[in-house]
Amino acid sequence: MFAGCGAGPSSNPTTCHKALWQGSFVEVDSLTLTFLLGRLGRLTETMTTDICAEAATTPAEIRVLAYLVHASEHTARPSDVARFVVQTSGGLTATLSRLESAGLIERRPDPTDGRGKLIVLSGDGRRLHDTVITRLTDATTTAVADLDLDDVGTHLRDLIIALERAAGLPTSAGFVAKPLGVHG
Repeated sequence: MFAGCGAGPSSNPTTCHKALWQGSFVEVDSLTLTFLLGRLGRLTETMTTDICAEAATTPAEIRVLAYLVHASEHTARPSDVARFVVQTSGGLTATLSRLESAGLIERRPDPTDGRGKLIVLSGDGRRLHDTVITRLTDATTTAVADLDLDDVGTHLRDLIIALERAAGLPTSAGFVAKPLGVHG
């Protein structure tokens, strides 16, 4: 392990990052990047899962609620939600059923498509979203306190664009979360 790169109280992400990128560590190739991105995904998913469990919800449910918070009139078609949360139609159906049973969303007829439904965020859904997102934001803020978020954000958005393009998905890299309390 490199100086400053441990897991203990003397660990410093900034020192570790500088040591890694100033030649003390092997350059990142595509395979290494693949593993690092996978680890990043697992770490963030574990943090999200733990925080969601404390609020008796799941990451999939919070992703749906988050999409609706940012959607026009807090309403969306299930197909739009599925593309954003990257969930199969069967998985989304189960997620939406749990959210509806808990009173966190409503399903309403789509006035522009007689066969379709719209998903609408409820007040309880907004409150659960805000509670979980506040906890996630606090945990993330603590975890990345020593990093340059503008720099990280630029590289992260570049990675998202590349990976979404490779998957044939529309890009979400321009997404900017509304601060809590903004209801528009």
